[in-house]
Amino acid sequence: MNKPFATAAALATALMLAACGSRPTPQPATITSSRDAMTLGMQAYMDDRYLEARNYFERALVEYRSVDNAEGQLDALVDLADSALGQGEYQAARTYLRNADSLLVKGNYSVIAAHVSLLHAYADMQAGDDNAALTRLDTLLNTSNTPDNVTQSALFARTQVAFDLDAADSAQWLGKLGSSLDKRGGALVESRYQRLQALAARKQGDVKHAAALYENALQGYRDVYYRPGIAATLEEWAGMSAAGQQWASARDRLRRALDIRLWLYDRNHAEKDLEKLAEVDAKLGNAAAAAQDRKLAGYLMGGGNPAQMPDPLQP
Repeated sequence: MNKPFATAAALATALMLAACGSRPTPQPATITSSRDAMTLGMQAYMDDRYLEARNYFERALVEYRSVDNAEGQLDALVDLADSALGQGEYQAARTYLRNADSLLVKGNYSVIAAHVSLLHAYADMQAGDDNAALTRLDTLLNTSNTPDNVTQSALFARTQVAFDLDAADSAQWLGKLGSSLDKRGGALVESRYQRLQALAARKQGDVKHAAALYENALQGYRDVYYRPGIAATLEEWAGMSAAGQQWASARDRLRRALDIRLWLYDRNHAEKDLEKLAEVDAKLGNAAAAAQDRKLAGYLMGGGNPAQMPDPLQP
């Protein structure tokens, strides 16, 4: 009497198992939510919308912490630090990186560790601590298992530090960097290299060649809509213009760079641009504009929101 029932039950069980094997098991909401947040964060990051990207990466970090997923937390923290540096927020980046450091000691994450060390060096450079950056970068460059992409980025940064420190071997570092570059590196790589070449030209007194390099770098960044690169090129070019007492050109480039920094919610770089604008406006004899520049720089220094400047910038 029980045999037909047992047979039916076995058949039902077999069908259930077959169904489970042919249809994906739904993933927990935590997994899909964290992945979605990371994807949306990366989309915002690629469009230089760093504040928005940080919001998404923070959401993913909370999700990963809720299930004690160390690798997911590391990914989110690295992206958070990278996004913060895109805004010039090196102090926030350092906080994210310290949190990443505390996770790195708990597992074998050599690739992520190299990336974290590189971002530490970037934060040091933004903070003006070039010697600390130099130590980190030399370690990365002298470590055999540093990933290739990190090595190239470290070589770019190391060359920049050499110029920032006015080191005697800056030309050698530039040559080493040039020899290592892949011709297929793309506009971002080429434009970054041209900015460094411009520094070398300036050091040799060849202002005309430096200007041509800045023009090429600027166009390269524009072609791929990379806002931080556009702003940095304009700022460096403005510095060269100011050194040559070309005050009107310096002002024009600083104003354009400032517009971009404000769009990026980059308080630190915007503040520096305003301080330089104050010097340039003073040289141009526009005391009112210089006073306005200093007022707005003070507003940002005090933690003001770049998107809510209290007064319109002077034309």
